[in-house]
Amino acid sequence: MFLKNPKLRLTFEIIAVILANGIYAATTALFIVPNGLITCGTAGIAIFVNKVSGFPIAVFTNIFYAAMFVVGLIFLGRRFALTTLVSSISYPVFYTILEPHLLKVHLTDNLLLATIYAGLLIGLAVGTVLRCGSSTGGTDIPPLIANKYLHVPVSIAIWSFDVIILLLQAFWSTKEEVLYGLILVLIYTVLIDKVLLVGRQKMQITIVTNKPAELTEAIITEMSRGVTLLHGKTGYLQRECDLVMTVVSTRQLYRVQQLIRSIDPAAFTVVHSVAAVHGNGFTTVTADPPRPTAGQIPDVPAEPSEETKEE
Repeated sequence: MFLKNPKLRLTFEIIAVILANGIYAATTALFIVPNGLITCGTAGIAIFVNKVSGFPIAVFTNIFYAAMFVVGLIFLGRRFALTTLVSSISYPVFYTILEPHLLKVHLTDNLLLATIYAGLLIGLAVGTVLRCGSSTGGTDIPPLIANKYLHVPVSIAIWSFDVIILLLQAFWSTKEEVLYGLILVLIYTVLIDKVLLVGRQKMQITIVTNKPAELTEAIITEMSRGVTLLHGKTGYLQRECDLVMTVVSTRQLYRVQQLIRSIDPAAFTVVHSVAAVHGNGFTTVTADPPRPTAGQIPDVPAEPSEETKEE
């Protein structure tokens, strides 16, 4: 797959970051500014500082972006800094170009409708930027650092920062404006989480069967997926049994279920949705392991097929 080439992958990520910032800028001009919605992020902090001290918003924003860029470079690496620099430049460029045209459009005067659409589009844009290993250059850098070093989920950290910023603005905003701001934050936080997980969700299948060897061999050879055998005991009859566990993509689920029915129609199957899977065959690809003979279980997961590598 072309994204395995580091240079092409970086090019793709930079293009995606630029387009996402275009969506973010268009959303600001179409829904945020015309309807006077409370903003979060760097803009929200800048407004608070300006209200408290009179410090110019534009000057504070530039200083804050520069500081966050340096922090990101130190803690998250040069690749992150490069894509973040692209993001920091593309947003103001897009907004400067789009603002005169989109402000005239004024799609809706309904604050709730504007809040919902702003939340959806901002979530899509920021989620795309974060998924590319970048940031919008502002307050999403601390959450990324918290995720890397403290394993705090990105969406939760962003939500916490934005709620604090909203509360800071509550001193000079109406109660209704604050409530709309909370709805906005909630919507785009949920969508950021969804965007970050798109394509990474997998299905874990646990099978209680009288034919563990046959099922194991079939899953390895026909599905190119690793298998783990678990030993258990049935609750009612207290019979010793083997459980076959494997993880597949959502596209492979139906094929695996057909395979199970064809080998052991009486098998008891439990399917779990897994948010993300890390390791060989999913996030890494190692050298080919020794192929097992019939009835044997490999020590490491089998090499994924070309179809599963591209997912």
